[in-house]
Amino acid sequence: MIAEVVFDLPLDHPFSYLLPGDLKLACGQRVRAPLGGRGTRVGVVVALREGDESGLRPVQHVVDAAPIVSAAGLDLGRWIADESLSSWGSTLLALVPPPSRARRAESVAPAPDRAPSIPAREPELWTSADRDERLTAMLAAESEAALVIAPDTASAARWARRLDAARLDSGAGEAERREAWFAAARGRARVVVGTRGALLAPLPPPTTLVLLEEHDPAHKPPGPPRLHSRDILMRRAALDGSRLILLSGAPSVESWARVDEGAVRSLPDGGGAWPQIIAADTRGILRNHPLTLPLTRAIEEMSRRGRGVALIVGRATGVLGCNDCGALLSCPDCAVPLQVRRDRRALVCRLCARVEPLPDRCPACGGRRLAPFGWDPERVEASVRRRFPRLTVSRSDPGAQVVIGTSALLRGGSPGRWGAVGFVWLDGFLRVPDFRASERVFQLLWAAAEAVGGSGRVIAQTLHADHYALAAARNREREAFYRQELGFRAELGYPPYKRLCHVSARGKTAATARALLEEAAAAIAGVAGLTIYPLAALGAPGAASAARWRFVIKGPAELPRLIAPALRPFLERGRRSGGVVEIEMDPVTT
Repeated sequence: MIAEVVFDLPLDHPFSYLLPGDLKLACGQRVRAPLGGRGTRVGVVVALREGDESGLRPVQHVVDAAPIVSAAGLDLGRWIADESLSSWGSTLLALVPPPSRARRAESVAPAPDRAPSIPAREPELWTSADRDERLTAMLAAESEAALVIAPDTASAARWARRLDAARLDSGAGEAERREAWFAAARGRARVVVGTRGALLAPLPPPTTLVLLEEHDPAHKPPGPPRLHSRDILMRRAALDGSRLILLSGAPSVESWARVDEGAVRSLPDGGGAWPQIIAADTRGILRNHPLTLPLTRAIEEMSRRGRGVALIVGRATGVLGCNDCGALLSCPDCAVPLQVRRDRRALVCRLCARVEPLPDRCPACGGRRLAPFGWDPERVEASVRRRFPRLTVSRSDPGAQVVIGTSALLRGGSPGRWGAVGFVWLDGFLRVPDFRASERVFQLLWAAAEAVGGSGRVIAQTLHADHYALAAARNREREAFYRQELGFRAELGYPPYKRLCHVSARGKTAATARALLEEAAAAIAGVAGLTIYPLAALGAPGAASAARWRFVIKGPAELPRLIAPALRPFLERGRRSGGVVEIEMDPVTT
């Protein structure tokens, strides 16, 4: 017998090994086998067959006593690899717990396979403010197994405690993760909570699949599996007839488009009180002090009421804006804010690589106050301490009266946990060189409104008081925001109407990286239905990142299949060519 084994390598094909007569194996088991001149490596058996065994080296030993991945899991891993142009082995090994350090294989139960003939269910989108409480009650009442995917380890730990569930995330120890995985396979762990590494958790189907905070970019970080957790769970639910629930107060534009298409069912929002959302004009103020009068009054009032205030500070952006009229200098073709490149004294579009000289005046109002302005947390803290010497102000203590930090302060917790949330400079989130900037601002404002509850207050300090994302959040009109945002996306061909792909190369020198990327771009130049944007350098000359280049591809839903034949050879070259090519399908940032 011959075992076909895949490894964590950029090569998207299995390697053949002799199966010794006394060794029993099944598809989905991990084994250790020799690989080239690099010793032995852990891989996953994806097929067993009869054939010519001459010249084949034998599998060294078994890592797990039973399959760690079911046949359905192998199929799902293959689909992920095809959709993301990554390797099957890298995908599978990123989605299983680390192997035991023990010499002998642990005694475990095999991963359960899909139940036959279970019809697909319509995915559900839960948007109500009490969605977390409803989910908790539902999982406590039902007997069906459940897999809950959180955006980060902190959320996973919090939900594991809340549901008294097994943990499958990197915040848990290796032994704990293996125990949770095999307990799920044996049916001893009914509810499992994890992050992206738990997407193949072997719970017996049909399973209730849950994606917490569906809109969170943490569900699509760099690295395998190179697809959004939402898309992987949708595929898993379709394959094994599981129920899929997406939770988000302000869902991604992609999910809302599926609601409009009838592919996802949106449950009605329960309503309830909505806080006051105030747009505070920052003209001529933020240069000297981070607090406008409305935000100052909110801090004073909440301190009297014994309620905490969160001040959200965004990082200084690399986008040029006018601090007189609020205009953003954007690409006329892509409608994406142009990035300031001081090394080239120019403005550059991160999508189409358009280059324009740095202007002296605002093209809208003629003003000279053009700057990528921003406030850092340290300056905000010092200023607030001077203004409110009797209040406790902190960047680390969540129990302080005024807490200063990033948008992570809005994650987790119950509705109404803050008395007020202030965005010190909301324009910093709008001045991001990304077509998703308005979507993220809407999601931040919605999260802030839920965090303060009906009796709280949200203050957005901005030059854009009439922005449609702010108006929709203020009026609690999701449909109004998505209608305008989807119109913008449709007009310019952005997701969900088209798919994007980043192709990047890094090498020992900038010339090497660029030459490699030019070769890759030429390889797909003849593929119909694609928009291929020019190459752009990602690093300043002389910097450590200078030897990295990128171009962007835009295409239809079948984009991975259109570009795979031409680009897979570049991915499989490794470092032998003097550089490395990487592909990111469906990036969540421009």
